[in-house]
Amino acid sequence: MKLAEATDLLRSPAASGSLGSAPSTGNPMIQRHDRNLDQHTLEQIAASVQSQITPRVALEELGNKPWCGHPRHQCESLLCEIAGVSHLFGDEPGLLAAVKEMLARRHVRVRMAVADSLAAAWALAHEAHMKPLSLLAQESVGAESGISSVVSQAGSSSSVFHGGLIVRGSQETAGSIGDLPVQALRIATDTVSTLARLGVVSVRQVLALPRSGLATRLGSDLVQRLEQVQAEVDEPLIVHQPEPEYAVALTLEYPTTDLEILMDRIKRLTSQLTSQLLIQQRGALRLSCCLRLTGGQKTSLDVGLFAPTVDADHLSGLIINQLESKQIQDKVERLSLMVTLSGMLRSSQSSLFDLEQRQISAIDMTGVGISRLVDALSGRMGRDRVGYLELQNDPLPERAFDVLPLAGNATSHARKQRKKQRKSVEKRGDQSSHEVGSGITRSVVKPSVGDALRRPLSLLPEPAPLRVAWHETEFSLQVSSARLPDRIRFSGVDHLVLNQWGPERIESGWWRGKSIRRDYYRIETDQGEWWWIFRNLVTRDQRHKSSTPYRWMLHGRFS
Repeated sequence: MKLAEATDLLRSPAASGSLGSAPSTGNPMIQRHDRNLDQHTLEQIAASVQSQITPRVALEELGNKPWCGHPRHQCESLLCEIAGVSHLFGDEPGLLAAVKEMLARRHVRVRMAVADSLAAAWALAHEAHMKPLSLLAQESVGAESGISSVVSQAGSSSSVFHGGLIVRGSQETAGSIGDLPVQALRIATDTVSTLARLGVVSVRQVLALPRSGLATRLGSDLVQRLEQVQAEVDEPLIVHQPEPEYAVALTLEYPTTDLEILMDRIKRLTSQLTSQLLIQQRGALRLSCCLRLTGGQKTSLDVGLFAPTVDADHLSGLIINQLESKQIQDKVERLSLMVTLSGMLRSSQSSLFDLEQRQISAIDMTGVGISRLVDALSGRMGRDRVGYLELQNDPLPERAFDVLPLAGNATSHARKQRKKQRKSVEKRGDQSSHEVGSGITRSVVKPSVGDALRRPLSLLPEPAPLRVAWHETEFSLQVSSARLPDRIRFSGVDHLVLNQWGPERIESGWWRGKSIRRDYYRIETDQGEWWWIFRNLVTRDQRHKSSTPYRWMLHGRFS
């Protein structure tokens, strides 16, 4: 669900009645989507299914392009082969009940489907109407067991179970998936759009079309999906291989609050943990230290790293820094360290004479310098206070970037290529007409999309209001004319506008809250400065209500 849709759902009166304590007014709590945490949680669920249900569990493969109806290009489903294991749970409904009970302990909501092919099970789990488990068990009494596949789509939610679906045989599979929308076939967005223009919106309509015509007009991917959903070809199941868990624990001889004793035990545990990591050539990216207290409570110290590391002194120092700033109420009786996120170690050229061999093995594969600086700052100031800028595809300048934490991410040491910015469609020209106003001639220069001066290098934290005037008027914060001013007063200094480019119109989307509509200009003043200014756009009603509806603001400077 999109953020705008979720916000409207929470604010609707119907949502407050169905969610109980959820308020229908006020601002909802919005948290950043953590792709790494989602992936790690799904892998943990896959490991649990492998140990308790069936060993053949795979994460869904996404391919190169997102599918229609699959907005997040990230694994959300588990593919399981349950042939030969359903009898261990009585029957297939019993297996679904066992999975439901296992995931309910994690407070995870799940949709499941059993079918003869992975593609059909995926389609039914995502798009079919699910029945409650009690009805499912009643309808499945006396049904014959057979080779089948189950797909579960998990997401953090309450423990309410939405049911499962069991389909056997080619005829029953065709009847069950016939009414599903075409996006259940996991096909490209443009293919779905083409089918919609032809009036084909369901799987049954696609199956009725000749295969030869589909292959030539819509590509072989659609035909391959049809073959997979009808079990005409096998879809490979790549079994998930979970990463080994890295964890150590130590029970103290007697409970204590002595800081020196706790520091010594933390150093010992960190040394044991890094030895395990070094054998697998992996380093810690997130580390959690759990302190169990005598009163039954637990205190957790979480550390995020900029790059994978196995430097025991560095890791223990980060944990101890957090421990010194914590106020522990009771005595500590047990310590445990666990790596919640790891990554492959990277190698660098080591010095021949300066370092000992023991230091080379731990430091040169983890990096020093910037990594240690980021880790130290994140440990003292907080993970969210040390970040990097990531470009966003948003037309508003103040939303064109986002600040993400540097430490504790799987890709913090090897940044992915930034997303390409959406290209703005602009009319190109060397020079447009000259505007003559009160004896001053301005040349209107229109830059290309790749012009370095198209955006200023420095933006103000908040746009600053400008006093503007024309030669025949006095300075004012609000004016009645939408023309570019001849004179600008800022911080008590008067500037004369010599050259200008614009306007460039930038507007915010309706789903981002209050509408923002601006016309931006790049101007050159007689003081030799280049500014990026804008004026607000006003509607016809606003012009009628106010005699001075326009305001000019300074948003950035060109260095």
